[in-house]
Amino acid sequence: MEFKVIDESNDHKYFTIVPNYVLNHSSANAQALYLQLKRLAGDNGIAYPSMDYLCKKLSLSKPTIRKEIQYLIDHKWIEYITDVPVETRGGVQTIKGYKVLDIWQINAEFYKGGKNKTALVEPKGGKNKSQRGEKISPLIRINIKEEHKEDIIINPKKYSSLKDITELDLQEISEKYKVSLGFVKLQLEKLTNYCEAKGRVYKNYKSALRNFVLGDMQKQVERSANDKYRPVDARNVK
Repeated sequence: MEFKVIDESNDHKYFTIVPNYVLNHSSANAQALYLQLKRLAGDNGIAYPSMDYLCKKLSLSKPTIRKEIQYLIDHKWIEYITDVPVETRGGVQTIKGYKVLDIWQINAEFYKGGKNKTALVEPKGGKNKSQRGEKISPLIRINIKEEHKEDIIINPKKYSSLKDITELDLQEISEKYKVSLGFVKLQLEKLTNYCEAKGRVYKNYKSALRNFVLGDMQKQVERSANDKYRPVDARNVK
């Protein structure tokens, strides 16, 4: 007979449990973001945080928040659900919903025997003490099991293909250079056509897109300056 225990004490409302797997395979920013989403979502719920809320709570910029959200999605720790319209003092705003996925099985399997510890620095002369005489533990290197390597991104994305550029990247460039998202998308289309027509290959297509955006912005500034100082034809002046 299978028994199901239900905790009705409500004590769990006042703390948040986070898998060590997340803490050991992510940056401080990603950990902080995951913790906030986990807290808002509850045990098996969905979080609907506004971008302003996350920026205020984490003291991070919107591009950084978007980058870390994509990191959590890529690792399948959370998933995007839907957009929800919310009435605010400034009017109706759209807030994205994210579900915190259940990764407790992955967490348990990994720590039950999925790691192999080896010291990064061997103790010299048989000593393993600090200058104050305190006993310290050697640094540990964790070798990840083959079946879990695909879940972890060791190196940052290098944007070696146009397909690597996401909607978040376009929004980041738009906010960085204070231009519309449509303008950035137009530059992406121009970059795509240029590569197809010229057979041009870039090491980093996101950097190439930024250069396309800056190049077109510079042309617009130059055209505006030329129009301002262009001599006036006296025959057209009444």
